[in-house]
Amino acid sequence: MTRRPSAARVGPVLGAVVVSAALVGLVWLWWASGPFAGQTGPDEGPVSTHAGSSPSTLAVPDRPADAFPLRVEYVYDGDTLRAEPISGDSPFPRGVALRVRLIGIDAPEGTPAVECGADEARDRLRSLLPEGSTVWASADRDLRDRYDRALLYLWTDDGVFVNHALVAAGDAVAIRVGRNDAHVALLSRAAASAEAEGRGQWGAC
Repeated sequence: MTRRPSAARVGPVLGAVVVSAALVGLVWLWWASGPFAGQTGPDEGPVSTHAGSSPSTLAVPDRPADAFPLRVEYVYDGDTLRAEPISGDSPFPRGVALRVRLIGIDAPEGTPAVECGADEARDRLRSLLPEGSTVWASADRDLRDRYDRALLYLWTDDGVFVNHALVAAGDAVAIRVGRNDAHVALLSRAAASAEAEGRGQWGAC
């Protein structure tokens, strides 16, 4: 014959269940309304829309109001030149020539061996920035690279964004180096368009 549990034994068990349920409920309420309210777990969060940046985000920028002038002395290749700051607004010493590396782009090398497209890229930059001309510059986060070259975005005196013009023509590719990424999306889009249409080195090399 099976014995039924006595009321004396059932009471404590039922009480423990009720207390446990109440504690769980209190913990849940504290979590939902307390310091963790609105936070997401490690695998949750908004979906990134970076790849779908709006057209306004990728518009070719005008020369910044705080750009500073340089005088072009010599163009080495499609992404490097020598220029001299001619204003006290420059973050570099006035009158001391700089070796300038254009940010966000990479053109074919002319030395030690001439790579395909190197001469065309150099000639393109020389046509945009002839010796003696004024170019307007703006920096990103890092002023210099490990070779002590000044890292700059450049605009011609009549407002052409030089870094973008070289990539859009297919004379340079877009790159991202370190923290200098203010125009990385714009330059990447220009490079993709140049490649798709076979412009510059994309069609010749």
